[in-house]
Amino acid sequence: MLNNAIALEGQLETVQQAKEFLQDLTAENYQLVLKPHFVSSAGTHMRHILDHYLALQDGINQGLVNYNKRNRYSSLESCPQTALLEWQKIEQWLQEVSYLDANMPLTVACETSVNKTQNSQTQSTLARELVFVSSHAIHHFSLLAVINSLLGSKIESNFGIAPSTATFMRQQA
Repeated sequence: MLNNAIALEGQLETVQQAKEFLQDLTAENYQLVLKPHFVSSAGTHMRHILDHYLALQDGINQGLVNYNKRNRYSSLESCPQTALLEWQKIEQWLQEVSYLDANMPLTVACETSVNKTQNSQTQSTLARELVFVSSHAIHHFSLLAVINSLLGSKIESNFGIAPSTATFMRQQA
C-alpha cells in the first residue's frame, strides 16, 4: 500500500511550483505564443495541466477518469490569476483526497492516436493517477521553463525537473 502522506507531499510540491510560476506572470506573457518554437502559450500549457487534475477530480466521483475532456479557450488559459485560483482549489482537494484509499480502482479513458480518433480505457488506481497527473504537470513545467527563458524571465531552479532527475543531481553533487 502506498504511503499517502509521501504521495501528498510530492503532489503539494507540484502545486507549489505551479503557484510560484503564476505569481508574477503578466497576462500578456501568459497568452503569448512564441512561434516558431511553440504552437501554444504558457496559458494553454497550464490549462492543459489543470484539465488533467480536474479530470481526475471528476473521475473519483464517477469511477471514470476521462483525460480527453478539455476546457479549451477558458479563462484558465488566458488569465494567470484564474489559473492560480484553480491551483489553490486543487491544493485543497489534494489534502482532502489524501484520506481516500490509495488503491481505489478507477477506469481511465484517453485517446491514443494522433492520426484518427482512437480511445482506450484501462484500469488504474487513485495512487497511480495521482502520480501520473503530477508527472504530466512536471513535463509541461519543463516546457513552461523554456517559454520563460525565451521571454528573459527566471524561474525556480527545480521547476520542470523530474523528481528522479533531482535525486540524480543531488547524488552527483
